[in-house]
Amino acid sequence: MRRNSRGWVIVILIIIFLSIVFLTPTFLGDRLPNWWGKVFPDRGIRLGLDLKGGVFLLLGVKAEKAVEQELANIKETVTEELNKDKVLLKGFENHDRTLTLNFFSKSDLEKAQKSGSNYKDIADVDENNLSLSFTLKDSYITELQKRAIDQVKETIENRVLEFGLVEPTIQRAGADRILIQVPGASTKDRERIINIIKRAAVLEFKIVKDAGPNQEALLGKYGAESPDELQAQGLRLHPGDTGQENEKFFITESGAQVTGQYLSDARLVFDEYGRPAVGFSFRGEGATKFGQLTGENVGKRLAIVLDGTIKSAPVIQERISSQGRITGNFSIDEAKDLALVLRSGALPVPVDVEQEQTVGPSLGKDSIEKGKVSMIVGGIAVVIFMIVFYKLQGVVANIALALNMLFIMGFLSSFGVTITLPGIAGLVLTMGMAVDGNIIIFERIKEELRAGKSPLAAIEAGYSRSLWTVLDSNITTLLTGIILFWFGTGPIKGFAATLCIGIVSTVFSNVIVARVISDLIYGEKRVEALSI
Repeated sequence: MRRNSRGWVIVILIIIFLSIVFLTPTFLGDRLPNWWGKVFPDRGIRLGLDLKGGVFLLLGVKAEKAVEQELANIKETVTEELNKDKVLLKGFENHDRTLTLNFFSKSDLEKAQKSGSNYKDIADVDENNLSLSFTLKDSYITELQKRAIDQVKETIENRVLEFGLVEPTIQRAGADRILIQVPGASTKDRERIINIIKRAAVLEFKIVKDAGPNQEALLGKYGAESPDELQAQGLRLHPGDTGQENEKFFITESGAQVTGQYLSDARLVFDEYGRPAVGFSFRGEGATKFGQLTGENVGKRLAIVLDGTIKSAPVIQERISSQGRITGNFSIDEAKDLALVLRSGALPVPVDVEQEQTVGPSLGKDSIEKGKVSMIVGGIAVVIFMIVFYKLQGVVANIALALNMLFIMGFLSSFGVTITLPGIAGLVLTMGMAVDGNIIIFERIKEELRAGKSPLAAIEAGYSRSLWTVLDSNITTLLTGIILFWFGTGPIKGFAATLCIGIVSTVFSNVIVARVISDLIYGEKRVEALSI
């Protein structure tokens, strides 16, 4: 080891330099130069919800709705194909995982069977009299629901990040739940955050067939007693929020030729009266479809439907290809938030807020202050203990312990780890294990000295013979930490991450750093006797 000490000195110095560099964003924050992030990590150590305060949400995802939507997609696609062959549906029924299409004649059913053959990989297609049934397979339903939850998570991530909040944590929790933690969010922001997260943001463009102040009278004009009966005619009833008292309800075509999935941008704009509105733009295929829809219906009213409610229904004056505007009774914040959710995309399935908490910063501030005091007091006690019991080697151990703390905090900063109260507990446990490792080594050196060996020989034997004991105790703890990190969530995962990084650094500090410092002190014969 003594021959390799110079090489290890260079390695240690490099790690010290990197740790200081990695820690710099934690202390400088926004004062970092612009080029820093292009060369070094610029994330720094973040404080968790329990230390900084903020918003905690647990969302339940209604993944079963993905089945309904898939059946609706199958119906829409098959209907479009049949319309090309001039085949009219008699009606349809949805039941659990099965869609049944009813036809007027045998020839219509035979034409539908050709379209139905395209779905045999995902559904069982059965014929019964003049009906064709699509029953989704179990394996495909499982895939649908999993995909829906992943899409919800991704969409919510886009929304929360675009809202401009500092380092939110968004992760799966169990089979159908999503955990959201937003450190630093104020009580004022809470309602806006929840509305942004929950909003489905399904945007549709439909041609208005009729409008009126009363639902019953409007349905009666079409011989329907309920919205479901109206839907069987290929029409749909929507509530209106246009600000017009005589237009509380609208009837539109059932399907939407253009939806928000084609949007390329949505932004806050102002209408001709200076009121907040949302401007939108279409991309590629969307611009073509929107141009076709408006070009074929000049003089008619175009309903802009958001989450099932018609926000505005202007008359189409001319063909519009790529841009439009949603007007309504919006405040500036509401228009900004609507533009945000439209940009981030619609939720594929609904979500419910199952648990909600707003944590104030005072609790975290108190915890940080108490944590600082306890770590300072504990650190001083450890330093004194090591010097009193192990003399010069105790000083060596304290230097190694200080460097160990620098290494741990540096690499936590480089990974952008969020520190929570359990994470602090992991740090304290790591420090205890570091001291314990030094004690094992030093006690072994004492035994070698009592056996009559010289200081250098005692150090050599003490480190080599206690190596496996130190490794054994740390590796077993490391394995436990890895398991906790793999299967844990939230605070448990934070504790495990801090513990694992700390253990790796501790072993390096105990076995390498302390050994190199000892070799440098005793290897040059500056100290004739080993004081321990």
